[in-house]
Amino acid sequence: MASLPVTASDATPLAAQTEEGRFALRQRQARMFAMSPLIPEHLRKGPPEVAMSNCYIALTLAEAMGEVPLIVMQNIHVVNGKAGFASQYMIARANSSGVFKGRIDWRIDRSNPQNLSVTAFAFLKETGDEVSVTCDMAMAAAEGWTKNPKYKSMPEVMLRYRSAAFLVRFYAPDVMLGYQTVEEVSDVAIAVEPAAPLSAAMLAAPVEEETEQVDGPQPVAGELSFEGPDQAQQGEANNGSAFDAAVAEIDRCPTADAIDSALARLRPMMETDEDADDLFSHAETVKAQRWGGAA
Repeated sequence: MASLPVTASDATPLAAQTEEGRFALRQRQARMFAMSPLIPEHLRKGPPEVAMSNCYIALTLAEAMGEVPLIVMQNIHVVNGKAGFASQYMIARANSSGVFKGRIDWRIDRSNPQNLSVTAFAFLKETGDEVSVTCDMAMAAAEGWTKNPKYKSMPEVMLRYRSAAFLVRFYAPDVMLGYQTVEEVSDVAIAVEPAAPLSAAMLAAPVEEETEQVDGPQPVAGELSFEGPDQAQQGEANNGSAFDAAVAEIDRCPTADAIDSALARLRPMMETDEDADDLFSHAETVKAQRWGGAA
């Protein structure tokens, strides 16, 4: 019996089913890894769904890198939400990638006690040329890496990692698919200090608006300031006594609450107790006339 030809419409459901099967297989694998104590805690912590999602992503990354999933999971770290790999792992992959002839090595220069220098070097397999990258403590300080305390306790190790990371990134970037080392991610996170979070006091503080510079004498602390609709009226008030200026400001208040607020601020500024009492009486009169005595 002749077999029927396979059409595009027949093949599409099969392809979709295969992809769904791969997705389901990865989910089962991710669930298994999420339950294993061999997987680092930072990938397994959180609700089960989060742990499984982390392991699923690591599985996908391992597949793209052609790497054993367990090795990827044991060497990946998360710093401030950004993934980075252990420097030893990057160096090991570069050494086995075939890009270099032999292994990455280092030259240490201690001639300047104040500026330790480390050069990572290797030989390209295709040409035999030596390639190298140098990192020193002056660079570390200029970039802010020295905020990481490890640059004080183990500077040579940190400079070995950073110089090797640069070397791999320049001459074998495909080795890590563009991912950084955990030291690089950590140093950047430490060097770039996050903005201080807003506190309740900061949120409650009044916003200072920019004002135009005006020629002539400016008010000093302790003097009355006015927010009037008419600048000529404001000038007239300033030319009178403190009491007259305060009365003018009370008269310009649009609400009873505004009058009370202005009164509380202006009364202590009066020159005599009599002026303060008169200002209070005037404010009460204005409220009574406008709102029938409503407070």
